[in-house]
Amino acid sequence: MPGITTRRKWIKKAAAAVAAVSITPSLFATERERYRAAGIILLNSNENAYGPSAAAQKAMAEALSGSNRYPDEQIPALKQQIAEFWGVGKENILMGAGSSEILGLTSLLVSSVKGHVITAEPSYRVWNSQAEAFGLSFKRIPLAADKTHDLSGMMSAMDAGTRMMYVCNPNNPVGIYVENHLLRTFAEECSKKCMVLVDEAYTEFAGLPSLKDIAVGNPNVMIAKTFSKIYGLAGARVGYAIAHPDTIKKLGNLQPWNDVSVSMVTAAAASAALKDQAFVKDCREKTRQAREMCYDCFKQLSLDYIPSYTSFILFNIDKIGSDFSKKMQAKNIFVQYREHFGGKWCRVSMGTLEEMQQFCSALKEIA
Repeated sequence: MPGITTRRKWIKKAAAAVAAVSITPSLFATERERYRAAGIILLNSNENAYGPSAAAQKAMAEALSGSNRYPDEQIPALKQQIAEFWGVGKENILMGAGSSEILGLTSLLVSSVKGHVITAEPSYRVWNSQAEAFGLSFKRIPLAADKTHDLSGMMSAMDAGTRMMYVCNPNNPVGIYVENHLLRTFAEECSKKCMVLVDEAYTEFAGLPSLKDIAVGNPNVMIAKTFSKIYGLAGARVGYAIAHPDTIKKLGNLQPWNDVSVSMVTAAAASAALKDQAFVKDCREKTRQAREMCYDCFKQLSLDYIPSYTSFILFNIDKIGSDFSKKMQAKNIFVQYREHFGGKWCRVSMGTLEEMQQFCSALKEIA
């Protein structure tokens, strides 16, 4: 992901400087405390600035003492909890290290016969290089005029070499979603010829229903879910697939053993997070308020933006220039610079309301 390496180098230097003057009281202070002490605002990776919740943190701390044992009881219990939450069977769930592992496993599964993946342009790409390493290529179909997926165009691009359809809904980095009934029809039709992978990383922000009911009965429809976004557990690396039992079994065979990537500690965090829906509701509302704050700022500066239903906004910076991200970084604010739709754009993640006030102030100074 662009900007990550630079961000980490910057944070390492800043954290070292903070430690040298004893601002950070403990080597084990949270990352959030270290960033705050160094004056760094991270708005470039769609992380939840409010998480993990207090309940998830408490659960992780309590689980630490059991880390000398394999989570033979905890993982099945977490899978049962997730299954009950979504109204599916435990046999429909496979755990992974974030939804990233699920995307990689699905790519490996469909690559047994070489071919291509059809996806939108732009859409989430971080997993693409792994899929290419498995021998898959990509057909990228431009978004429709309203910035939604061009589902008819994607279907028209299918041929005998199509191994998978990928739909990130809501779409990263644009922030717009496909209407549920349209996506359902698309998934059902395309699954007759290939795998359909629906990435639901941001559905909780938009209040969208899951396509899990299609997936559990159709071996060619896969749902990828994550605890990284609204649940605030990006660093814990917990995600899962919802799919037909036969598909789950095939995916599980590609792991050393089923659900191997989730630890005792991260399972405890995910379990507590799933129970804490009040935290989810609060994060959704604060994220909405942050988006509205940014919209007002963009309007004041006459900057074009795409209204979002997620934890990020894509806005046009042609008037500011491609060095915008560097200017923001000079103010200790990290954002992402991108080239889309024939112009220069910034994808800014929603931080806390205080952080977004600082972002808007910095944006006004730079613009």
